[in-house]
Amino acid sequence: MQNKVTCSLGVCLLENGFSADELVCRLKDLFEEKAFGEILKHILLLVEEVLRLNVMLGKASPVKCECGCDRLTLNGGQARTINTGLGNIVLTRIARVKCRQCGKTFSPLMRFLGVAPHQSKTAELEKLVLEETAGNSYRRANKSVRKMTGITVGHSTFHNWVLKTSADEIKIPDGIIGSVPGEIFADGTKCKSIGTDGKPVRGDIKVMLGVNANGEVFPIGTWTHHENWEDISRQIDERKVKFPDGTILVSDGEPGLAEALSKHASAQQRCHWHLTRDTYHAMWQDGGKTNDARPVQDALKAIFAVELPKDDFQKVTESEKDDIEERMEKAENHIDKLIAYLRSKRYDTAADYLQRSKAYMFNYVRRWLRLGISCPRASSLIERTMREIARRVKKISYNWKEDGLGKIVKIVLKLFSQPEEWERYWKDRMNINQSVMLSFKILKT
Repeated sequence: MQNKVTCSLGVCLLENGFSADELVCRLKDLFEEKAFGEILKHILLLVEEVLRLNVMLGKASPVKCECGCDRLTLNGGQARTINTGLGNIVLTRIARVKCRQCGKTFSPLMRFLGVAPHQSKTAELEKLVLEETAGNSYRRANKSVRKMTGITVGHSTFHNWVLKTSADEIKIPDGIIGSVPGEIFADGTKCKSIGTDGKPVRGDIKVMLGVNANGEVFPIGTWTHHENWEDISRQIDERKVKFPDGTILVSDGEPGLAEALSKHASAQQRCHWHLTRDTYHAMWQDGGKTNDARPVQDALKAIFAVELPKDDFQKVTESEKDDIEERMEKAENHIDKLIAYLRSKRYDTAADYLQRSKAYMFNYVRRWLRLGISCPRASSLIERTMREIARRVKKISYNWKEDGLGKIVKIVLKLFSQPEEWERYWKDRMNINQSVMLSFKILKT
């Protein structure tokens, strides 16, 4: 199906000079506010005319009824309005047809375009709305989209689109985990939320990310309905998500987290950054001050400085490996001395905290010595992800209901951790397969 659309552009310029900036702005406004929408509407009407003529002349049509019958007759017309990224497209009258076999009626143009009977928007507009609402409040996103597209729908409509979208579904792609051990990152945070009775409650957000042996990041899931880590572990089992032996969990010291996820990871590596920070808070609980905690924190940073070689594991000699293991054992002895020092100063909370954490401080070294695979010593990846989520659900807006909170958190997670997968989903959803080709020429007169 090939056509030419001829447009006429009227240009009126002041003869004694004009601003180049004004010319650019006027041309941009003209195309964004009118030209793009009118051209799109005209192309759709050309396609509709071809489909209608095929039915009138009894020719073969690419559009068939759901029953598979291609024997159609004209059955009046209808008006249709569709919101798109190029504006609000109003088709005042397009043909409807009736199937001679089953009697169903439908619009051949809408079926040809893959538009559902009651669909009010295109997928590309939905993608734009979701991306804007993932970074701004609904009101700000509405203003931004209105400025970009010219469509005028309420911000509550955007909220409904978010609640009904399926783009937030988190599915682990086949083969991405692989058979080589990787890493699991897990963390949780709180936010302001609204309960089922309409009263403010404390919202709960938990997030898990995975990293495979190739360094590819993939979301494992988000949970916003007050699930504990035991519930999350059971859900992972129900989804039949299996991680290879040797997979390590990198996390902070949130109670119950490591214990609940122990069946999914062979070991846990405690985040060194959290260990240093949380030791300060533990000393503060025992009455310690900044001047008291600072030397302890500096000592911890020095103890944690057990660096692994950057060379491939196979190229590292056995004597070097023995030296690394020896340094790790010395570091653990220093931890014991630091714990004893804290107890002597009556910082029992901090001492107990380090005692519980000691077994998980140097698992990144043990994993490298056993498997030759290195892993992060800090949960920076999940922390960056949680910052993006917290920015949206805490700083930009708050008082979420659980369903809306869950949707936004998943959208933010997918956009942040797997932007390529996000784009691939929408490419499939919009059915972009090189079936449309456009060209542009300037005709000189």
